Amino acid sequence: MNAFRNMMFLVPLLVIPSIMFPIYADSSGISAAANKDSYQPGDKVIISGSVENIVNSNPVTIIVRNPMGNVYDVGQVNLLNNLFVHDFVLNDDSLGGMYDVNIKYGTASTQLHFMLNSGALSTIQVFDSAPNHVIKVRTNGTNLIKYGDVSVSTVDKTIKISMDTSKIQGSSTNQQYQIPKTIIDAPGGNILLKVDGSQILCAQSETDTMRILDCSIPANSTSLELLGTVVIPEFGPLAGLAISISAITVVILSRTSKIHF
Repeated sequence: MNAFRNMMFLVPLLVIPSIMFPIYADSSGISAAANKDSYQPGDKVIISGSVENIVNSNPVTIIVRNPMGNVYDVGQVNLLNNLFVHDFVLNDDSLGGMYDVNIKYGTASTQLHFMLNSGALSTIQVFDSAPNHVIKVRTNGTNLIKYGDVSVSTVDKTIKISMDTSKIQGSSTNQQYQIPKTIIDAPGGNILLKVDGSQILCAQSETDTMRILDCSIPANSTSLELLGTVVIPEFGPLAGLAISISAITVVILSRTSKIHF
């Protein structure tokens, strides 16, 4: 009888602490956020946050799933003190809709979401047909701007593009320009964008290889100008190779044409 009473006394002592102080933490212990709540293809997504307690040297695991539930991106980020940052760029052919971001560190985990608004994509070919010499233009719907001739100035470090905005209904339309840094760049600063000679303020971001400008283009405008500090060579690498070959040919001909006595 005494043994039974002792057992009845010990059971609550063992069970109650396990309920009040669970061994495995769930969503508590991690704080995280995205740099925006909605994106377009080509945008950079930045996931940053902190962990409450550093328990080991393991990295923070971040798994991004698209609206179909398929894994879209995976990152493992080492902590800096108790902070972490992970970024990735949304592909041009990414599926539109709600994306889930699952973040886990040790036994703690949390989840956040962001929306991807996919729209129409058009391109502006700069200089030649090389795939890295293309400016991509993203819009929420049908692109109301028709882009035309392109001219490059290595002296002024500018790219000028003619455009037809006659189909814009209202005062302006939004355009996102995805500009490879191999075309034009401004290391340490921002690319300036002018429409009909007047500067337009654009939201700017960048990746390792691309500048992204979100701009509102006025109706009835006819020209767009990008100004940087580094611009694509006007004649490109093939022209440089041709010049080198020509120089070598001149040297060879000059030597073979000498008269020997």
